[in-house]
Amino acid sequence: MNDHGATVPIRLHHDAFGRLVVTLANGEIHSGVVPVRAFPFSAPDQWISLCDESGHEVFCLNDLAELDRETRDQLAAELARREFVPRILRIMRVVKGGVASQWFVESDRGPTSFELPSEDNIRRMGSDGALLIDGHGIRYRITSVAQLDTHSRRILRQYL
Repeated sequence: MNDHGATVPIRLHHDAFGRLVVTLANGEIHSGVVPVRAFPFSAPDQWISLCDESGHEVFCLNDLAELDRETRDQLAAELARREFVPRILRIMRVVKGGVASQWFVESDRGPTSFELPSEDNIRRMGSDGALLIDGHGIRYRITSVAQLDTHSRRILRQYL
């Protein structure tokens, strides 16, 4: 553990081209790395790979908590930029078509609508969450079904 409370001494910064650069403990420098979560929903703070521009892993972090605060904040910001998974806060209505359905929801990014190609595009996530994947592959997450309002839970129950 170093003087900042970290057990993994890596450094991150952006180069002149805006690419993420990692300097490993042994002095190796890798430019253009991309952080990737191995388990983005079940363990978002664990098993994060830093991959080079060819997609090869150059470093694997067991847990974000192993980094000093500055590096952890930088890595978390990079992950947030890379990942786009709006959270559904409320389901206003669902219009059923043949197989597909049109969903009108309030998300953490504002009101939106999307088409679900089939009921197979709704999956349970853990004991109380759900993941919806629209026709364009965009994922929408419900972190807690129990925390949704009654109307939203009633609609969702038809699909889970």
